[in-house]
Amino acid sequence: MTYVLIAAIAAPCLLLLAACASGSGKAGDIADRFPPQGAFVTVDGVRLHHRITGPDGAPQVLVLHGASSNLEEPRLALDDDLSAYRVVWLDRPGLGWSERPSGGGDWTPEREADLIAAFMTEIGIGQATLVGHSWGSAITLRLLMDHPGRTNGAVLIAPAIRANVGDAAFYNELTTWPVIGAIMTRAVVPAVGPGNLESGVASAFSPEPAPENYIEQAQIPLILRPGPWRANAADMARVNESLEAQEERYGEITQPVILLAGPDDTVVLTSRHAQPVSETLPNGELRLIEGAGHNLHHWHGDAVRQAVGDVIARAG
Repeated sequence: MTYVLIAAIAAPCLLLLAACASGSGKAGDIADRFPPQGAFVTVDGVRLHHRITGPDGAPQVLVLHGASSNLEEPRLALDDDLSAYRVVWLDRPGLGWSERPSGGGDWTPEREADLIAAFMTEIGIGQATLVGHSWGSAITLRLLMDHPGRTNGAVLIAPAIRANVGDAAFYNELTTWPVIGAIMTRAVVPAVGPGNLESGVASAFSPEPAPENYIEQAQIPLILRPGPWRANAADMARVNESLEAQEERYGEITQPVILLAGPDDTVVLTSRHAQPVSETLPNGELRLIEGAGHNLHHWHGDAVRQAVGDVIARAG
């Protein structure tokens, strides 16, 4: 009887270990397919991955990508349109190839903005124009509030910047749970994730189409690795709490901010986010792009280029 019980317990455990091992192998395959293309710098003990493009001496721009993403996503869309600027493309802490500090309590937009400000110092950026997409816009606004001397203004693309955006997706919540979270990141996500990327991408671009070969060129599978998945899930599980802690301060921001959004964005509602916040910001301006979806920077890079130029001009 004892041997039967041991076998009954051991069998699912062995299956689980095999699934985790398989998931680890798939994560390794993803890392091999999409190795880091930029440079690393260590800031406060944290390795951050970034790329720098554009001419020396040109106005400096720092681009912050959104959730579930990495620096290659906005670079794919905007490299040509921002070629006149000295652009820093950063893998936000915990995503892409950047690390996130362990310990110290919950990771928040405030802590992330502090680390990014220190990163700017480390690589020699005194002041930059910020470009933030989606959740990257929340971090951008935090930089504007907490480190106003480091930026002369910002462009927010399809920004996710107000609380009460709905409950976190169940898989993000599960990822934060003990034991179950490890199973999610090491077995479930590597197995199930690749088959769901296309539908997720379609939603992000709707009603516009996704560019050909977007998933590969934007290196979207990097999010399926355990580290980035956990970091992103933690952000999204606390998204409402994080935004509640900062949205009442948006009226403090005096730098020029241009918000670009599509009325048809089904991922982040423009009427809930970009529109009211543009009215709260003392020097905010909302530019609506008809027919654009959440990833509007891929089809409307000219609008981003124009907005960056206008912010720089207004900042004087």
